[in-house]
Amino acid sequence: MDRSDAVLTSRVNVARRRKWLSLLLDTDNEKIASAYQKYDQLHKANVEAANKGNVATMPKSGAIGPVKPITTEELSAMSNIEIAAYLKGYTEEDIGMPVLEGRGLANTLTECVAANPQRFTDNLLPFQDVRNLYQSSLLQGCLDAWRNKKDFNWAALLEFIYQILLSKRFWTEQYNDGFNYRNWVLSGAADLIAEGTKDDTHAFDTQLLPLAEEILLILVDKAQQSVSTLDNLPTDVLNSDRGRVFSAIVNYALRFARTNASEYVDCRWPYAIRADFTKRLDRSIEPSLEFSYTLGFHLPYLWYLDKEWVHLNINHIFPQRDEDHWQAAFSGYLLHPSVREEFYLLLKAHGHYRKALNTHFADTEVLNGLVRHICTGWIEDSESLDDKTSLIYQLIHSGNPNLLSAMVYFFSRRADNLSDKVKVKVIPAWRALFEVLSQYSNEAAYQNVLVSLLGWLGLIDKIDAEVRTWVNTAIGDIGKTPGYGLTLSRFIKALLKHVPKTPEAVGEIYLEIPQRIMWDLQIEKNDIIKTIRILYKKGHKDIANEICNQFAKERIDFLRPIYQEYQR
Repeated sequence: MDRSDAVLTSRVNVARRRKWLSLLLDTDNEKIASAYQKYDQLHKANVEAANKGNVATMPKSGAIGPVKPITTEELSAMSNIEIAAYLKGYTEEDIGMPVLEGRGLANTLTECVAANPQRFTDNLLPFQDVRNLYQSSLLQGCLDAWRNKKDFNWAALLEFIYQILLSKRFWTEQYNDGFNYRNWVLSGAADLIAEGTKDDTHAFDTQLLPLAEEILLILVDKAQQSVSTLDNLPTDVLNSDRGRVFSAIVNYALRFARTNASEYVDCRWPYAIRADFTKRLDRSIEPSLEFSYTLGFHLPYLWYLDKEWVHLNINHIFPQRDEDHWQAAFSGYLLHPSVREEFYLLLKAHGHYRKALNTHFADTEVLNGLVRHICTGWIEDSESLDDKTSLIYQLIHSGNPNLLSAMVYFFSRRADNLSDKVKVKVIPAWRALFEVLSQYSNEAAYQNVLVSLLGWLGLIDKIDAEVRTWVNTAIGDIGKTPGYGLTLSRFIKALLKHVPKTPEAVGEIYLEIPQRIMWDLQIEKNDIIKTIRILYKKGHKDIANEICNQFAKERIDFLRPIYQEYQR
């Protein structure tokens, strides 16, 4: 900070303290009155100096950020009534920074509430008429406190939120700084209810569920949609006000179902929520992509709440004639971590997976999810490679290198924990992929997939003649594909795994490795040394010597010691 920045910061601090003290003059406290006079004189001197051009009006970097006129300790020392009065009277006009007016003070309020939420919920009435910004900060403080396992009066907090939503002043407040703080309150209320219902071991009292439901039904009518594209749905929905409200509703419905398990069997969620969601299945009534994504992502929970509702409305949840909403819903479904047979078969029967195979999803994780579902269906014997109508057959014969690459990834990521069910599928999958990919072996996109299949060598138990053919076809293209380092690493480790059983085959594969990537192999030199040593021990000296010589021709000498050892 240079001198002008330091001077301005000092001036701002004086103005902050003067403003704070001015708001407390009505208390008739002599110390406050005396302190105010002191800072008032300093402030007047600063203003006079600034008018004469002796003090900078803004630091060059603008780095002082939102003004914090008061410390957490000072604000906490006040009563709730005093805090609310301070919030109502506070402005930053006299220090020349109205753009983020109140944001620093709001942050301080959040910190105070988070530190001691109970003292605030003991008397929330004074905060009923403060700015939306500060109401939002209060809710955020309660949320932070709850996440840190601090208790407070939920009944008072929910009633406070409810009364805010009924207040005309709340809905008519105007903002001049480009931020809609009303939406912050709406999403903050949704987040609180979501947090207060998602964990039965740390949840608000079930007697408060009806009030929470009333609040949610107001929020879902008022929260604005903000997601307009399919490009980044998971993050955009998570951060949108409307998406957070819908997630809160699902959490609330699940909590309701768990606490009323004996009373409700087939339809476990509240009837009002069921009716609201049913109404919104008409996208002319509910046009938000947030709703569609929520339906898809939370499908397993909706199934638990009301299986019949899901069955009856499956094609409204995933409306195939409305491309954007179908993609939003199906993307959410594919991104859910679980793959359950009942959903898989239901959606397959209605043609949704078939449509997905012909859909361009912008999100790679959605594409991986689609392949994960179909491969899981095949592993569970719901699909057959020999059936041209099956999804696994259509996936492999789609001609889409992105889908085929995702299938390679599906198996590769299971290398360290390969179940017997998955292991028996590796060779048939490799064979089927090879038959398709070898037809396009001159095209870069398909070469990339063929090369990545080399990593599957570690998934199989034996290198036979057929596997040798697959490897030899792809090995010449190593180094041509972007990001081949991981495949190369897996390939070398797989050859080390196989060399004790099939040393000659491993040695011959080594001799096929292109000279141009010899330098890249040095990163795996320890595994290579172990492999060459086994070749020598197994009596394949000629092959081992030739491999060592290939490295030597490229002036790579880490194999020289072992070569010399076995020339004696």
